[in-house]
Amino acid sequence: MRIYSTVTGVATALALASMAAVAVAQEAAEVPEEVVITGSAIPVSPDALAVPVTIIDADAIAKAGVNTNVLEILRKQVPAFAGRSNTGNSNAANTNQNTAGGSSIQLRNLDTLILVNGRRVASSAISGVNGKVFVNVAEIPPAAIERIEVLTDGASAIYGSDAIGGVVNIILKSNYEGGQVSARYAGAAGGYNEKSVDATYGFKLADRTNLTVSASFSKTTPLFQNQRPFSSPFYSTSKNVPGALGDFYLNPGLTAPTPGASASAATNSQYTNAGPTTATAPGTGVGGTYDLSQFGTLLLQQQQKSVALSLNSDLTGDRRVELFGDVEYAKNDNFTRFAPQTASVTALAGSAFNPVTVSQSVVFGSTLNPKTYTTTEDSLRGTLGVKGKLTPFGKGWNWELAYTHSENTLDQIIRNVIFAPNLALAVNGGYDSAGVATPGGAYSLLNALSSPTGPPTILQPGLNPFAIAAGVTPGALNNVLANELIHGKSQLESADAQITGTLGSLPAGSPGFALGAAWRKETLSGAPDPNGWVHVGGTLAGAPQSLYTGGLGADPFAASRTIASQYLELRVPITSNSWNIPGFAKFDLIGAVRHEHYSDAGDSSVPKIGFRWQPVAGQITVRGNFAKSFTAPSLYAESGPLNIRQGGAAIITNAFPTGIAGTTQVEDGNNPNLKPAKSDSASLGLLFKPSFVPRLTVDLEYSAVKETGQPAGIGFNNILLDVNANGAASRFFGNIATIAFPGAPGAVGFTNPGDVLAYVTNPANVVGGNYPNLYMIDRFTNLGEIKIRSLNVNLNYYTPTEHSGTFSFATQAAFLLSYKFQAIPGQPIYEFAGTTTQGGGAQGTLPRFRAYTTFDWTKGHWDAGLAHSFIGAVTDIGTGGLSYDLNSHMPGQTTFFPGSVGAFSAWDLRLGYSTSTDSGKAGGFTLTVGVNNVFDKMPPVSTNINPSAGAAAGATAWRAENNTDVSTYGAIGRLVYLSASFRL
Repeated sequence: MRIYSTVTGVATALALASMAAVAVAQEAAEVPEEVVITGSAIPVSPDALAVPVTIIDADAIAKAGVNTNVLEILRKQVPAFAGRSNTGNSNAANTNQNTAGGSSIQLRNLDTLILVNGRRVASSAISGVNGKVFVNVAEIPPAAIERIEVLTDGASAIYGSDAIGGVVNIILKSNYEGGQVSARYAGAAGGYNEKSVDATYGFKLADRTNLTVSASFSKTTPLFQNQRPFSSPFYSTSKNVPGALGDFYLNPGLTAPTPGASASAATNSQYTNAGPTTATAPGTGVGGTYDLSQFGTLLLQQQQKSVALSLNSDLTGDRRVELFGDVEYAKNDNFTRFAPQTASVTALAGSAFNPVTVSQSVVFGSTLNPKTYTTTEDSLRGTLGVKGKLTPFGKGWNWELAYTHSENTLDQIIRNVIFAPNLALAVNGGYDSAGVATPGGAYSLLNALSSPTGPPTILQPGLNPFAIAAGVTPGALNNVLANELIHGKSQLESADAQITGTLGSLPAGSPGFALGAAWRKETLSGAPDPNGWVHVGGTLAGAPQSLYTGGLGADPFAASRTIASQYLELRVPITSNSWNIPGFAKFDLIGAVRHEHYSDAGDSSVPKIGFRWQPVAGQITVRGNFAKSFTAPSLYAESGPLNIRQGGAAIITNAFPTGIAGTTQVEDGNNPNLKPAKSDSASLGLLFKPSFVPRLTVDLEYSAVKETGQPAGIGFNNILLDVNANGAASRFFGNIATIAFPGAPGAVGFTNPGDVLAYVTNPANVVGGNYPNLYMIDRFTNLGEIKIRSLNVNLNYYTPTEHSGTFSFATQAAFLLSYKFQAIPGQPIYEFAGTTTQGGGAQGTLPRFRAYTTFDWTKGHWDAGLAHSFIGAVTDIGTGGLSYDLNSHMPGQTTFFPGSVGAFSAWDLRLGYSTSTDSGKAGGFTLTVGVNNVFDKMPPVSTNINPSAGAAAGATAWRAENNTDVSTYGAIGRLVYLSASFRL
């Protein structure tokens, strides 16, 4: 009720102000040319915006020397795009994000709305199989982009859900006249290269109709870990090394042990005791025999083919009725590779390949068959609409109607996962070449992948899990290693209508308004491989399945919902330049309100109110905004399949070291009762254009955002500890019970403090390593809270000279003043500004300072540029969050010592020549050569060491996956590029 009352109050106040404006109507003053810029639905002149918007046009994209995808363009040129949620072609420290190689962007790690030509786009279909919910900006070809508008302010009152951090609006080329063909090639050490070619042509079908067509092709090669010094060699610190027997590994030079040896593994001369491997230094122990950098990719291989068409037609000749539309199709392919999938298997005594006389557990993995992901995404988006002028209502009244269809289809193959039902059968043989059961026989009888149950029917050579590489018999991996096939589809249908205009006039000018409504339908489905279903038949009624080790593990899913919305925005001028009031040359009030109804998530109403104040006309502009925003829960988070399974034995001992290890019955996943995450944001900006320094612009923007109710899993550890501490008073009392799942008939909760600990330390409750009567539920819940304070600084200056050309300077800097995160109410609040972490959520690397600075010069046919990227130093806190706190303060836990990651600095150079000084003139040819990261700076690595490894470990930095956050710092190093374009 509080939000609704606030919204109603703002709407009423603004409506009254507009009515007053009509009551004192005067003749409207001439209005300068106005356009719709992201952040307001009311057309205004570009310099009259009351919100912070950064515009990157096609020229700025070309000059930055980065055109692989929108993520990389924005991450380089707009420092506010920082943190782990900005992930794409780099899979370092981001494998749990599961974007299927797609590119996700978020301002300051907050939910950010992505628009194309001002309208929503279907989310990536990977979300239909429990992947990340995001719009894949990699599906938008950079060659088709006219400009990108970035609003760094909460904007749900204008645009609805997802605009907590801001809005990115990608405007595609339209109304193009003539044509242009461009090509680019770039290369770096290690064989990495990028190549692209594109063409755009615009022409008139008739006097009042323009058709613009764009087509592009681009491809980047993969970059592997062993091609960069900071990630190679990279040793495992675990015992999951193919062929390993605990702490023992096959002697160098051998590909397989001699079967039937009578000695135990501990004394078998064919094996080396690699020593303990728990908490060891890199390069020692069993892990020291296994260089993971030979397998993994730092950057994906990517390829895109796309075509786009834009239509604009003035149907009446006076712009009273115009037809507009656009359609775009893109096909994106990507490839990435990881280490081979491993699994522990027991070779029975007397089996064909067992080198000892007793049953022996061994780690199986095929080093010749690493796990790979090959993904194809097909994206189709189209809009058709009409717009015009409402001349009977006066000058400046316009209307618009449009319909949009957007879809994303994904097909992914995960190669070389292990088909679990066949592994033990393949290892233990027991058949001869004719399929006759024979003790110690070197052939195996297996299940068909299409028939995982029932008696085995496929005969093939037995699999030697003790062998490495060439020691494996050809054909032995058939039906053991498998390819998992995944399909998903996301679809968005939407219709919108809007009227904009002015309501009479006040003494200070004409109030403007925008009134609109929209409807959309979101549809999402996922069809994982049946062998990878979590449950047989893909339903909770089926028994647990997941037959692929290392596979996706998801049940089939399909859902849809509809959303209806209405919004109003008003802009009321209070003072005018002509009034000559000291300190109030111009003052405008701006307000907006939006209501959205979700068929599954209920209603959300949010207001926004702001001002634009010019104390001195044209020189100083102060703007401020307060907004409420929200993000509706995703379709999958609300309606996705649940996962009922056996929870690992470590769940108990992680929470209670004195408890008895044992599996439990658990349920986790999605929650139909999820509510939207909500935010309050406030911003205050200063735009300075001093008359005493012509052509200088300084733009400062302070922002504070508080987001509450972030949906996330509670964590079984948190449930156990909180209920044990508080009993029935715990907020999670309804998440744990005995006898049956909480809420089911017969379920009994833990009413008193200490009851949980008493239960898990009682041997009578554990049967064969299982707690048969302990049940827990951990579904997505609105719990998390983030508080962010930031300061963005934009500075631009240019000066033309009579004989030396024009010089320009620009810098964008982002200061992250604070990034506080709380996973669950009542738990500690953690400060992540100035840190890097792989845990605690999606924080990632969040430096307190980032900047991108350019120096440009143009004269006649020549232009040149120098650019500098800077990322401040951060502290590596490991997994971060609660685990960091526990490791630092809990008795008996290994103390974690934060490490440091140094600052990163890179310089770019560019030189261009054009045969024409008029960029729009036909026949003009432009050639550009450039070098990004001139001094070949590699990303900084962490100085984190494991103290139990001793001083010798200090010489080697370590970090999970790639030793550094490649997604933030990049992995390419020095990149030399050549681009050419010809104007038709």
